[in-house]
Amino acid sequence: MNKPSSTWPLLVATGLVLGTGVPLARLAGLAGASPLAFAFWPTAAAGVLLALLAWRRHGPPRLGAALLRFGLIAGALGHALPMTALFWLSGQRGAGLSALAFTLPPVFTLAFTLLLRLEAWQGPRVAAVATGLTGALLLVGGRRIDGAPDMAAVLVLLAVPAMIGAANVYRARHWPPGVAGQWLGALTLLASALLLGLLALASGAAPWPEAPAAQAWLAVQALALVGGYLLYFRLQRRAEPVTFSLMGYVMTATGVAAGSWLFDERLGLATGPALLLIVAALALMRRHPALPRAAAGVRA
Repeated sequence: MNKPSSTWPLLVATGLVLGTGVPLARLAGLAGASPLAFAFWPTAAAGVLLALLAWRRHGPPRLGAALLRFGLIAGALGHALPMTALFWLSGQRGAGLSALAFTLPPVFTLAFTLLLRLEAWQGPRVAAVATGLTGALLLVGGRRIDGAPDMAAVLVLLAVPAMIGAANVYRARHWPPGVAGQWLGALTLLASALLLGLLALASGAAPWPEAPAAQAWLAVQALALVGGYLLYFRLQRRAEPVTFSLMGYVMTATGVAAGSWLFDERLGLATGPALLLIVAALALMRRHPALPRAAAGVRA
């Protein structure tokens, strides 16, 4: 059995790798790639690469209805639908409002686990999520928001983290037994690519970019997704949903740091306290693991 302490370096590594998607999307956009193209082509390529890797290491999977259903639901809720909603939100209200969506998945994940009675209520775990949320909000608070959000924008802003939180709980509850994580990552990405491809065909908004620089950034993103999803499903196997969701705070910090380094975005005075709050949230959650409801009020 894996030591619990090994979960936290894995969580940070997963957040760092997947957090590079934010600056890579901006670099690809500056080079001429549309947002939907950046989502579709690397997702499809990464899914194929992961499938080839899984085939070589583990052989072909037994494609039953349960496994296909897992890939479609995990891919839709965890990747394709949130990304599509974020594209719309970013186009309507700018990147500043969209960034707020990535601060909320731990809140929704915790809410779902408590509502579904998957774990007992623990004040320190709620405090950990709230502390990390405060830090993440401080990190993205300086970004410009284009106009006051209307009701549609607010609903989309809440729908994105709600879908990601639901996906976190779904994967943990319906993990197909005996299936390698590489195959689960491949099926999730390929299902996401299928849904994004249908959207691309309907909208015509995902052409393959002609600029070599844009193509290069799409290739880098595909490799980042391969590495990120290898870590992603290892983390999902080790961590319960709420701990897993704290990866989003690391992704937020990674995106802000990359923006400062690559695009000379000015870091505000709140950056230091924000990072300390995120670190404090991870430490607090590490000290207070989830308890099943039967163990409420009882600590080992």
